[in-house]
Amino acid sequence: MRHARRLEVRHLRLLPRPARVGNLSGTARPDDVVRLRGTTLVVAVTAATTLAAGCGSGAAGGNTSCGTPGFSADQVKIGFVYPDSGSMAQVFTATRAGFVARVEKANADGGIHGRNIVYEWRDDQGDEARNLNAVRELVDQEQVFGLAEATTASSGGADYLRDLNVPVFGLPVGAEWSDRSYPNMFAVAYLGPAGESVTTFGRMIKAQGGTRAAIITSDVGQSDNGLGLKIVRSLEAVGVDVVPQRFVYNATHTDVAQLAAQLKAADVDVVTGGVTARDLGQIMRGGRAAGLPARTIYLAADGYDKALLQEEGPAIAGMYTWAGAIPWNADTPAQRDYLDAMRRYAPEQQPPDQDLAVAAYLLTDLFLTGLDKAGACPTRADFIQDLRNTDGYDAGGLMSTRANLRDWGHMNPCYTFVRVNAQGTGYDVVPDPARGTQNWCGELLPAPAQ
Repeated sequence: MRHARRLEVRHLRLLPRPARVGNLSGTARPDDVVRLRGTTLVVAVTAATTLAAGCGSGAAGGNTSCGTPGFSADQVKIGFVYPDSGSMAQVFTATRAGFVARVEKANADGGIHGRNIVYEWRDDQGDEARNLNAVRELVDQEQVFGLAEATTASSGGADYLRDLNVPVFGLPVGAEWSDRSYPNMFAVAYLGPAGESVTTFGRMIKAQGGTRAAIITSDVGQSDNGLGLKIVRSLEAVGVDVVPQRFVYNATHTDVAQLAAQLKAADVDVVTGGVTARDLGQIMRGGRAAGLPARTIYLAADGYDKALLQEEGPAIAGMYTWAGAIPWNADTPAQRDYLDAMRRYAPEQQPPDQDLAVAAYLLTDLFLTGLDKAGACPTRADFIQDLRNTDGYDAGGLMSTRANLRDWGHMNPCYTFVRVNAQGTGYDVVPDPARGTQNWCGELLPAPAQ
């Protein structure tokens, strides 16, 4: 399905949804749909939400049209790709809100070097073949300068965009985002290549008293198991034992009571892996019923989400997870700027700080930062080179650590860990006692030599 509506965003509210084919009423829970791609998406978004607030906009009058695709005398045209229909649509609705809010905020601030930002968008339905068709239309027919992609299917068009040197900004879900042969693909935090890890997860778990861990794996996809292997390396690097036994969880088929009995028999005090908070919540329920110790540490791959607290509440009290961005209860100026932009330009998105909305806002912010940095009439090659030479990017202060866009592709070594409070109504930050900071950092564990 193509959507060729051309939009200026000077006074834009969210696009009305196009008519859809089939039963796409949005009855699936977001976590059920995300599971189609494993928790790689969840972790990519968590990593990505290390960013979120504004770049400066260059003010320059009297521009003349230049020969760069997407540039005219008074406009610069960019593209946006996301799953507006299909099984992933409900999950990714929030990305459209974050994208629109950041673009309209830039236009309200004067645009980029005096040019108003306009965009074309396409629906890839979360499918790689459709993703390739979508990006081809935007680049070949619509002549956009570059793309923002909020999708799990960006690998579909990755080679095409690389061959044409088109800048693209997105969620670092696929391996190409960490691959140095794709310098045109930008993100600000990464899962890292296969086998790479950091000691940070192990440091936090050990500091909470964890000594013996069970890794929950999936029989559905390998992406969440890949994260589990990274956590295994992290735990082992700091001296936390990992039980060799395989513990499999499938939301449809697993007998939670039986799994909990296996965990109890293994005498573990840590339960973690590439597992969503909702799934881990079910395991926690089973663990309590089976008599696992109250001190058991449960670490989920996602879960910093107000909607989750409203749904699960006390059932997930005590669960740990990590947040890429500074926790929202910090109420920083950067957080207030983000929330103001969402209220003004995407009020339909509730809650405004939903992870995917933040992720789309941030990838758009990085795109606009590159446009501002590149000057009034950049070539695509110059744009990529200039942005790749950027170090210390923190998106106006919402980022918990500074991004180095020169040395990209490695797993983020720093995270903020939070724990669901005893009432299941909020999150408490878990500080690093060794450093005296809210942020935990560790050492990079390179992938083993092949």
